[in-house]
Parts: sequence; C-alpha cells; structure tokens
Amino acid sequence: MVLVGAVAAAGSCASGTATVEQSMVAATTSTTARPEQKAPLLDSHAMRFKNALADSGLAAGVPDETLLAVGRGLCSRLAAGAQEEEMIEAVRPIAAYATTVSDTMMPGDDAARHFIVVAREEFC
Repeated sequence: MVLVGAVAAAGSCASGTATVEQSMVAATTSTTARPEQKAPLLDSHAMRFKNALADSGLAAGVPDETLLAVGRGLCSRLAAGAQEEEMIEAVRPIAAYATTVSDTMMPGDDAARHFIVVAREEFC
C-alpha cells in the first residue's frame, strides 16, 4: 500500500496532464515487465572450446562468461604473436581455479597450456 500512496502522491504533485491513474498504470507496467529473452552467450566456436575443456575436466564450475573472456583473450594474444610464457602467465589463475573446482589432477601450468592449445584449435 505504500507504493500506491507514493505513486498517488507523486501523481498529485506532478504538473502537466498526467493523472494519478496514468501514473499508477505506468508504475505497474514498469514493475511487472517481463525480462527479455537473452540470446545464448556461447556461439558454436565457444561451445567447442567449452566442450573440449570439459572433456579434460577443466570447464566444470567456470562460468560461460569467464570461458568466453579467456578464449577471446587467448585468441587476441595468439594473433598478436605473444610468447607462450606470457600466455601461460595470463591464463594461469583461471586454469588453477578450473583444476580446483573440477578436481582435475592436472598441474597448473599444464592446465594453462591446455587452455592455450584448446583455444588455438577450437576457438580462434
């Protein structure tokens, strides 16, 4: 009831042609609007990247948004001719996280290298 009173008060204080009823309809419409359908985050290249990592046990628990950002970042570095050590250092934290949440026994730098190989072969 507080919302209705606030809307009514706002409507009565407002100058112009808007009525209290119009204000209430506008308030109701804005609070009951349905969220729009979102397009899938991962396209076919990104899904291949995710699935290849999942086959190695490295995608479990890593959000799609993170996988997409890592894949794009690795592709950019590969295209720029970055050295492997630079890329390993960049992806090491997420690779270590992926091994931890998925209980993979792959050592951290091996997991980082695997991210790079999979990005090169499946995503870029």
